[in-house]
Amino acid sequence: MTASPFIAHRLDAAGLTLVVAGPAGRVPGIAYWGPALPPDDDIAALAAASAFPVGHAGLDVPYAASLFPEAAHGHFGTPALEAFSIGDDGSARRWTTRFAPTAVEVADGALIVEAADGVAALSLRITLSLASGTGVLAARTRLANDGDRPLAVGWLAAPAIPVPRDDTELLSWHGRWCSEVNRTAEPWPRGARVLESRLGRTGHETFPGFVSLGPGAGETAGRATAAHFGWSGNWRMIAEDVSPGLRHILAGVLHLPGEAILAPGEALETPPLYAARSEAGLNAASHAFHAEARRLLVHPRPAAPRPVHFNSWEAVYFDLDVDTLKDLASRAAAVGAERFVVDDGWFPSRADDRAGLGDWWVDPAKFPDGLHPLIAHVHALGMSFGLWVEPEMVNPDSDLFRAHPDWALRLDGYEQLLGRHQLVLDIANPAVSDYLFDKLSALLSEYPIGYFKWDMNRVLTLAGRDGRPVAAEQPAALYALLQRLRAAHPGTEIESCSSGGGRIDFGILPHVQRFWLSDNNDAHDRWRMNREASVFFPPEVFGHHVGPSPCHTSGRRLSMAFRAYTAAFGGHMGLELDLRALAADEEAVLRDAIAFHKRWRSVLHAGRLERLVLEPGYLGSIVHAPDGSSFIAAIAQRETLTRSSGALVSLTGLDPLARYHVRFAEGAPLPTSGGRSFPSPLADPAGLTASGRALATSGFRLPTGWPDQLWLVEGHRTEGP
Repeated sequence: MTASPFIAHRLDAAGLTLVVAGPAGRVPGIAYWGPALPPDDDIAALAAASAFPVGHAGLDVPYAASLFPEAAHGHFGTPALEAFSIGDDGSARRWTTRFAPTAVEVADGALIVEAADGVAALSLRITLSLASGTGVLAARTRLANDGDRPLAVGWLAAPAIPVPRDDTELLSWHGRWCSEVNRTAEPWPRGARVLESRLGRTGHETFPGFVSLGPGAGETAGRATAAHFGWSGNWRMIAEDVSPGLRHILAGVLHLPGEAILAPGEALETPPLYAARSEAGLNAASHAFHAEARRLLVHPRPAAPRPVHFNSWEAVYFDLDVDTLKDLASRAAAVGAERFVVDDGWFPSRADDRAGLGDWWVDPAKFPDGLHPLIAHVHALGMSFGLWVEPEMVNPDSDLFRAHPDWALRLDGYEQLLGRHQLVLDIANPAVSDYLFDKLSALLSEYPIGYFKWDMNRVLTLAGRDGRPVAAEQPAALYALLQRLRAAHPGTEIESCSSGGGRIDFGILPHVQRFWLSDNNDAHDRWRMNREASVFFPPEVFGHHVGPSPCHTSGRRLSMAFRAYTAAFGGHMGLELDLRALAADEEAVLRDAIAFHKRWRSVLHAGRLERLVLEPGYLGSIVHAPDGSSFIAAIAQRETLTRSSGALVSLTGLDPLARYHVRFAEGAPLPTSGGRSFPSPLADPAGLTASGRALATSGFRLPTGWPDQLWLVEGHRTEGP
């Protein structure tokens, strides 16, 4: 049998080339994705050269990789579509597909594949785009029902992203409340590795992302393929090794049974699957994702620095009154805070978490004159004002629920489970969305509120309306509500919080300005969480607060220096502790750390972050200024050392031929080292001047320290190409 001729098309952007190719009559697959190919390369011949042969004891046609793998074309792994048409009698009819391309074009920076299955009366539109400034691949699939019968869809995958066959390691992330984004590193599985969330949100338990590493790959060298599904509801990701010798990553919305029914003429589109390929290690893949996140982010004041802010939660919890909050605001401004946020407890009946959610107006008992006196005081101190809200939820003990019990998600005949004494509102119901918009917009119109901390503390169970599941409608409705509020009040920033890091993804990213990574303010734990979150997200999108000691969620006692400078380096700095309880020396350290953060935040919030590779017991990162003129690095010792000397630190991302003046950072305290001498020139104000190559190769040694101490190192380029 003569093999079908290969048909190939290419997309070029950001110094990369993407080639899709396949035999005539089949939806093509990605045949090449990497550094830019010469414009005259014969990409069809290139694709044909790597085609699969006809296998023994199998089908008599060669297997071909596809953006849309299907069993009817010989793919016996996970299909891209699981659906069936519904007959007039309600029975399941056609349940498989065989799509063939009808058109391929490159338009507006995207490669678009159109395909159809005339027997099943379905059509596909696959869109692949390479962002010009970042090189990140965004891939979507759109399925249309062109027939005369309804189509029940259980699973529709975004285009399949190939992974090199010789990759050796697969990274994924798991967690729980207060212990988010823990890395799992495992050998590439035979078969499938499946991640999914059925919680109605992105989830603490697992993150929608994979990283595949080539032989010997790590942070600074080797091949890395990173993929993330940008969706804030139920989802599934699959890293799969199929028998012909193919590896790929699939992702899609995890639809509840009967949730996605396409009537004739209707269509369903996946959220985007984002992916980046690097030949220079995981750090380089992260750089692409960070640039893409910054491109997607819509900031109300892009030229303004992210303000240091104070949050009232771990200072006073629900015990709010005007005089106490004014006192805290005065103390916060005195140490350098620039935004004052009142957390939960400001609305009626809110003495604890059992009542009040849904009644979004100011409690006249706690604030007899409304929020005006408090906000005036905050503004007089030079700070902006923010407020906590949880609009997607309702307490049964609330005026809203008593008036509209039918507005909560439910399934008739079953008792809805409570979580944190609350239910989930059906925000995809236009009446509910309008109510929330009206109440929140009224607050933003009456009061100069520059920031909402938007929380979501309960997972979705029995997510139904009128007897059918509607879980997938909720994230889309949330995006629309956020967009509507932003259009009406463009100056208000919004933080995505979901019991900490339960809703962090590229789906909600374009609608918010900040993520709350974890309710755990323990600086020891935050070092690990920040490091893992940085695989896909730049540091400035994560709030990082100086919490109390002992920490309210872990019980760990940490010095103010470690807590404050960890927050100063780690992201969007904030405070969340009772400032009235601080000793004078702690307050002085906190004030100095905030000043340090302000001095470096233009670098920290716009620079290029690299995760350092360090000896066991340490974690660290370096952030380079966008123009390469300076850098700031932080290294945390998190354990008691088994060695008698501190770590030898090699810096990454420097120009090897340039020279840098390096020293322990000005304005940051040098940790104690048990009184032992430490002759390093970094401890001398004169510092060390060395080439980028020397700093990356021989590096410098840290003092012998104690657990939970932090070294900050600054560098400035002095000369070189």
